[in-house]
Amino acid sequence: MFLLSTANLLKESSFQLSIVEIMSIFAEDQSVFTMKQYRSILTFLGLGIITAMNACTVMSANKFTTCDPMVDTIEVVKDSVGLDSGICHAEVVSYTLKNAGKALTNSVNEWTSEVLGNSYTGDYSDSKKMITYYINETLRSLQEIVAEDTEGGLSLFRNFYISKMSEGKYYLTMSFFCDEFIGGFHGLLTQSGVTFRKSDGRRIGWDVFFTYRDGFEELMTDSLKAYFGVDTDEELPNQLLKDNEYPLVPLPRCGPLFTTKGVLFQYQSYEITSYANGMPNFILPYEQLKPYMTETARRLVFGHSAQSKNFSK
Repeated sequence: MFLLSTANLLKESSFQLSIVEIMSIFAEDQSVFTMKQYRSILTFLGLGIITAMNACTVMSANKFTTCDPMVDTIEVVKDSVGLDSGICHAEVVSYTLKNAGKALTNSVNEWTSEVLGNSYTGDYSDSKKMITYYINETLRSLQEIVAEDTEGGLSLFRNFYISKMSEGKYYLTMSFFCDEFIGGFHGLLTQSGVTFRKSDGRRIGWDVFFTYRDGFEELMTDSLKAYFGVDTDEELPNQLLKDNEYPLVPLPRCGPLFTTKGVLFQYQSYEITSYANGMPNFILPYEQLKPYMTETARRLVFGHSAQSKNFSK
């Protein structure tokens, strides 16, 4: 039902969104997607159905709602480069900052280079030249894989999408999405990102939270139970890989992604669960995270103000 209702609405829309824009819209929604709903979404993306609704609309389980307004002061410019050799395809779609400060821009550009391969030695400020370099390197690596294919018939692709996910008064969150098939039984999806402090471009990690305090892991496990659609603590371990047995659920390798609704926790394929279970993700509202936020985290959300100082535990 979810898949069909989504398909109908997508067909009716006159707007065109990239994969990463759709994923960013999902991230801005506070609702937690179940595993089944998440797989339905990825099915659409894998089929290449990228038509969608107005960017101010958020997809929720079987309904559409309007997202809360967010700060939108930093403009982004789209750069896109794609190459196709007939049996190999590579594409980079990158939204670079236009009117941000030098420190923030440099930090975002450096991160962009890192997620694309971290081998570019030129000027990061020339984004078009940088992504052109990476698209050529990507296509070359795909062609090398095909050349080693003794059976023949491989058709490979690797697509990168980088975009602004969310912006607050004091932070900017960028999103990275990769869709690839380089052989094997199935393709691979990667969805991650980074939150930056606007004032100096600092990348925000899990060190801005007191993750060791009592109750933090419980918030995570309760959210994962909702994602997997299980009700009890005893059922959760059956959904996890043996290396990540409950209750020792690790933090995502991807750092905390600040959004208007709270912090997005984003795991990757195979990080804590099987490929069939998708990429677990959930948002914890700032209200729930109050006892675990350092002053650095609080200022990112509320600024250096009385509101931040009185943000009691």
